[in-house]
Amino acid sequence: MTIISTLLGIFAGICLYVGLLHLLIASARLKSALHFWFGLTCLLCASYILALIAKYKVTDVEDYINARKLASSLGFLFTIACVWFVALYTRFKPVRLLLALNSLYIICILINEVSSTGILYSNIRRLSSISLPWGEPITHPEGTLNPLFGLQFLAIISNVVFAFYACYRQYQRGEKQAALILALSLAIFVGTVQYDRLMDLGVFKSLYLSEYGFLSFVVIMSLRLTKELMQAVKLREQLIESERLRKIAVELERNRLARDLHDSVSQTLFTVATIAEALPRVWKRNPETAQQALEELAQLTQGALAEMRNLLVELRPNGLVDKPLGELLQQLTKGIQGRASLQVITTVDGDRSLSNEVKLVFYRITQEALNNIIKYAQATQVSVSLHGDLQKMVLRISDNGCGFDFNKIPSGHLGIAIMKERAESIGATFHLESYLGEGTKIVLSWSTAVNKIESGE
Repeated sequence: MTIISTLLGIFAGICLYVGLLHLLIASARLKSALHFWFGLTCLLCASYILALIAKYKVTDVEDYINARKLASSLGFLFTIACVWFVALYTRFKPVRLLLALNSLYIICILINEVSSTGILYSNIRRLSSISLPWGEPITHPEGTLNPLFGLQFLAIISNVVFAFYACYRQYQRGEKQAALILALSLAIFVGTVQYDRLMDLGVFKSLYLSEYGFLSFVVIMSLRLTKELMQAVKLREQLIESERLRKIAVELERNRLARDLHDSVSQTLFTVATIAEALPRVWKRNPETAQQALEELAQLTQGALAEMRNLLVELRPNGLVDKPLGELLQQLTKGIQGRASLQVITTVDGDRSLSNEVKLVFYRITQEALNNIIKYAQATQVSVSLHGDLQKMVLRISDNGCGFDFNKIPSGHLGIAIMKERAESIGATFHLESYLGEGTKIVLSWSTAVNKIESGE
């Protein structure tokens, strides 16, 4: 029995290792119920194989009966755990049916333990020995079958039907590869068990194969579960990274809004407060100057209100979606005019319905261009015009500022590059022209034909 015992010992060790591994995974709360039942199945499989080693080694009838009863009971418990694992893996869990299937095996266990010779035989007369092809002998019983043996067949058939139906339900849900792998491992397992039942019925005498079917089920499903676990862990890491990036983006957006609020509304309100505080004294000394200050105060207040509307629009998820592009641009330029001593001329001709993506690009490029004009251009006049028809939409932004030299732009200033990237994202053309002392001109052109080609119309 050296070869068989050694081989089965290796099988038991593999099942024990796999079982403990999946119980450890279950303790880490990664699909804990699924891995718990699979780990328990593997440990019962290891125990069953160890009982088989004892059964193969004995030469006394009484010792053989005890070893066989232990192996049979462990085999029934293995099948109970396996059925629960299949139910969890396929997500087909009719609890009442599962309890009914379990009750059949529990009855088989009770009969097996109460009967003096186990559930298979009513009596065993003697033990015979058969020789394997390589000359190794194994023990084989000779006796009378127990009439209650049919209950074991009923339990096996019922559980097999449930297991394969669960695989079918999983396949129908679209989890085809998982269902086919589970069905294959179950088919090997069931085939070897039925082969052993034919051995018990005396159809032929040879080596029992159920332990090999048990091992194949354990190995195949362990590999599958490990692969799924690695995918789940990878997905979890991606979700964590995505959440981290989302938080960073939210923080950056908050900082941007806070900066814009400070640069625009806060500064404007500070100026308004200063003028309002000095206005009564100025009015007493020079009413004409006070009148000009009142006009400036009104302009600054309107600009602050426009800037606040812009910020509130950006804070609301649908703020940029609900309004037409022309209205958004007019609101932007009105806010800019209030922030700086600029004459802003805004022209909207042919404002038409645009996709949210296109509208957002036009809005952001206009916003970036106007902010750059305030910071760097030293301009007194800005022109923003939007012209649209059925074929295309064109945005022109120009100022009479100091202009700049492309070759002398600091490396950290990425505004122009970002504007170009935004334009390219919707298939638009972006053109910027600037000369020292002659101001800057931006033209953004988006064609409806390009959009139709990209959308496949």
